[in-house]
Amino acid sequence: MQSELATHSTFEFKKTNIFLMIILSIVTIGTYNAYWFLSRKKYFRNLNAKNVIPYKWWIFMLIYLILSLLYSLFGPVFFTEYGIAVLDSIDIILAFYFVGCLNYSAFRAREMIEDYFEEEIFQSWLLAVFNIWYLQYKINRLVDAGGNL
Repeated sequence: MQSELATHSTFEFKKTNIFLMIILSIVTIGTYNAYWFLSRKKYFRNLNAKNVIPYKWWIFMLIYLILSLLYSLFGPVFFTEYGIAVLDSIDIILAFYFVGCLNYSAFRAREMIEDYFEEEIFQSWLLAVFNIWYLQYKINRLVDAGGNL
């Protein structure tokens, strides 16, 4: 297994515009964050075959975020005040799970990338504050460098 990782001569991630990521994250109310992890699943699996990023939870979070976005737009049309209060309570609880899953996944991604390069690349406090934006920024720099530090 380790010899397979050592034979990869290039760092195989795709570059993404950070400004576009920020806009998409804000406009989609976080839905893009779930999509980001799911769309990079194969790249992270190439770095580490162990399933350390909870992709099944990200599928759940993506569905939750889409429903939450629709509820935010159309909820008052279809629900009574009591229904809105119940759904708001559920939304708050799931939002905390989303933030926890986001931080957990961002730090696991950091570990996988740093283990691959056998070098400390990320600042923990920047990763905690900027999550996938900081991850993608560093990934873009690694891709530009051809996977060489």
